Amino acid sequence: MTENNEPISFGNYLKKLRHEKGIRLEEISAQTKVSMHVLSHIEKEDHAKLPSPSIVRAFLRLYADCLGADRNMLINLYTEHLENNTVSGPERGLLGKRLQFWFRFLLSFGIFASIVFFSVQYGSDTDVQEPASFPEPLKDVSENPEPGHETKNIEVLAVSPPPVEEEVSPQKHKLLIQAMDDTWVKLITDGKSPDEYVLASGDRLELEALTSFNILIGNAGGVKLTLDEKPVQISGKKGQVLTLKLP
Repeated sequence: MTENNEPISFGNYLKKLRHEKGIRLEEISAQTKVSMHVLSHIEKEDHAKLPSPSIVRAFLRLYADCLGADRNMLINLYTEHLENNTVSGPERGLLGKRLQFWFRFLLSFGIFASIVFFSVQYGSDTDVQEPASFPEPLKDVSENPEPGHETKNIEVLAVSPPPVEEEVSPQKHKLLIQAMDDTWVKLITDGKSPDEYVLASGDRLELEALTSFNILIGNAGGVKLTLDEKPVQISGKKGQVLTLKLP
C-alpha cells in the first residue's frame, strides 16, 4: 500500500470531500447561493475566472459549512495556493530591475531631447525688445489750477459689484440594492477603487455617485436595484453572474 504524501490543495480537498459525502455540486449551490460556475472554478482552482480573494474566502467558508469541513484549514490552503501561484521573489526582483533600467533610460532620453529642442529653438539670436515707455502721469489740477482754467466738481457714482452667482452642486445618482437572496456584489463608483459586499437575504445597500456605477452581481436573480427612485430591469437569472453599468 502506497501513501500519497503530496500536499492537497483547497480545490482538490473540497472536491474529494464532496465526493466522499455523496453531495452533488447542485446541492452546494442551492445551500450557499453561489452559482455552479463559480463553485466549479473553485474546485478547479481557476483564479483567473474567480472574483477577488476576499469574496472567494467568503464562498469557501460557506462551502466548508455545507461539508462540515474546517474553515480555517480551508482558508489557509487557499492562501498558500495563492502565494505559490504568484511570481516568485527572484523573478519579481529581476523584473523590477529591468523596469527600473528602462524607466531611467527613457527619463534620461527625454531630458536630453528636451535640451536639444530648446537649444535649437531658442539658441539663435533674437531681437531684444526695449521696455515700453510709460506715459507721463496726469497732473492734478484740483490743487493748483492753471490761470483761466475753471474747475468743476465731478460727482462720482458708486457702482455696486455684480451679484455673485451661487454654485449649484451637481445632482447625485442614488442607487438602492435590496438582497432578496444571499449574494455578493462588487461596485465601482465614479471610476474609483472597487468595493465588495456579501449580502444576506433582506439586506439593503444605499450608495451615491456623481457619474456612474459599474456593478458585478454574483446572483442576478437575488437582488432588486433602484436607481434615482426608479426600478432597474435585470435580465439575469438566479445564480447567474451579471455585469451592469448605471445609468
